[in-house]
Amino acid sequence: MADRKLGVVLLNMGGPDATAEVPAYLLNIFRDPCILDMPLGFLVRPWLSRIIVRKRAAASAGRYEQIGGKTPLNEIARQQAAAIQHALGERGLPAIALPGMRYWHPFIEEAVRRFKDGGVTRVVALSMYPHYSGATTGSCMRELLRAMKRHLPGVPVATVDRWPGLPHYVDFLADNTTRTLESLPRESRPRTAVLFSAHGVPVRLIEKGDPYRDQVEETCRLVCAKLPRDTRTALGWQSAFGPAQWLEPDSKTLAARFAKDGVENLIVVPLGFAAENIETLWDIEIDLKSFAAEQGIHRFLRMPCPNVELGVMCGLAALVGEAAEGKES
Repeated sequence: MADRKLGVVLLNMGGPDATAEVPAYLLNIFRDPCILDMPLGFLVRPWLSRIIVRKRAAASAGRYEQIGGKTPLNEIARQQAAAIQHALGERGLPAIALPGMRYWHPFIEEAVRRFKDGGVTRVVALSMYPHYSGATTGSCMRELLRAMKRHLPGVPVATVDRWPGLPHYVDFLADNTTRTLESLPRESRPRTAVLFSAHGVPVRLIEKGDPYRDQVEETCRLVCAKLPRDTRTALGWQSAFGPAQWLEPDSKTLAARFAKDGVENLIVVPLGFAAENIETLWDIEIDLKSFAAEQGIHRFLRMPCPNVELGVMCGLAALVGEAAEGKES
């Protein structure tokens, strides 16, 4: 297979590069049937998405202003693609690796067009969501296959669509959390807790068989098994919106519960985020942190996302290599 040119697309949601782009970005999200799933959605979604955007755009733009006026996700994704491409080359598997975003530039279709221009003859789709959900990875995969059919018909596509137990990812989370725990005064340990915070999804998705919750819980269990034995932990869900019932308990409820139980030091570990984005930099670093302080949490420590951490990137490159060779990972 060495004579077949490999293209690797890193699938993610993307985000606005300026606050002026927020309305168009949100419109792309809410036009997605995987996000607004309803009876007769093809009739209702066009006008409903515009109504939702009109209500949410100003607040959303304000949040982006607070984290620098844009998402860092797109630039980090380019660095991740370069790192994975380099790691594949080190494994003797030359490739073109590109980010492909679902809702903003560089779009998934843009990556496929570049593959076509580069003479790619096989593709591996790597989801940058560690945990599979039809609303995230599933939506990205449908968009990729649509673009492949249009621009590279007949070119085979292999997938890495979930990696909840990737040892490099689990170790990254556990090592950072353990170091942070050990950096605190020993006498403060009884007043310290670790809160894992993952993006929630509507309960109806789980009831339909979506594996997302189970996979998030799997990662949480694996990380907890590597933490000091006496560590107090909990898993919460964040970023819910709209009237639907979302996964519970939410992260704010757990922060308040910890504070009521005498916790003064809260270590928050984002789960399911391969790179920093609005959900980590605003939802956790600003909103949850402010809420926790109001509840009496004196010290709030948020763990980083993997971003371009070498071990995680090499682990993902190994999964891509296995997929390219037709091996199950």
